[in-house]
Amino acid sequence: MAAMQTDAGHSPSPVTAPLRHVLALIDYDGTVTTEECIAVTLQHFAGDAWLPLEEAVRRGEIGHAACLRQQIGMLKAPRREILATMVAAAAPRPGFARFVAALTAGGARVAVVSAGLRAAIAAVWRRDALPAVDVYASELLGDARSGYDIAYNPHFGDCPRCGPGGCKAGVLHRLRRPGDTVIAFGDGVSDFCLAREADSVFARDSLAVLCAAAGIDYHDLSTYDAALAAVLKLACASPP
Repeated sequence: MAAMQTDAGHSPSPVTAPLRHVLALIDYDGTVTTEECIAVTLQHFAGDAWLPLEEAVRRGEIGHAACLRQQIGMLKAPRREILATMVAAAAPRPGFARFVAALTAGGARVAVVSAGLRAAIAAVWRRDALPAVDVYASELLGDARSGYDIAYNPHFGDCPRCGPGGCKAGVLHRLRRPGDTVIAFGDGVSDFCLAREADSVFARDSLAVLCAAAGIDYHDLSTYDAALAAVLKLACASPP
């Protein structure tokens, strides 16, 4: 875990912390950002070679963890160019900074949970001065000469759908406390296990389709301003 957070040295009181029982777990690529930064990077350096693996995931032939590992292995550029391309592609969605600031001010715990590269995510957080959060993300291993691989965050779990060490629900299992309301935010196949185990889900794109097919209720993640209003409503409806 990379902790990009500050600590004021005290916990908010219950009176000023209406979201103190909220644990918000947020995907990065396509959820925090307007673009799928890994996809942009793969297309830039590998052309269309990465796309058949995406289709294999959709058909259920391989897990997304194995898919991403093979895709990262296609990259032959220097590490600094790979990371720079990912960072350049990343623009936070409108309202995201306000959303996170409001959650943390209300006492919520907020974490980004991503199969993406921690170094790129940290660089975007610094560049855009985004509110501090914990980040559970992957490390880029190797180099252009010997080849690249990734190490998923050690808090990720194992599951048949995602593959060994590639399931984001492992982070949920480690962070969830008794009485927490866990809210998952995502847009893709890799977020589905989080969605299945969360108390509430905000979804868009592929994750919304998967949730609908599985009968999982979800909120449309249209804007972060709308999401904040919905989270506040959920918190008010939850028992203290």
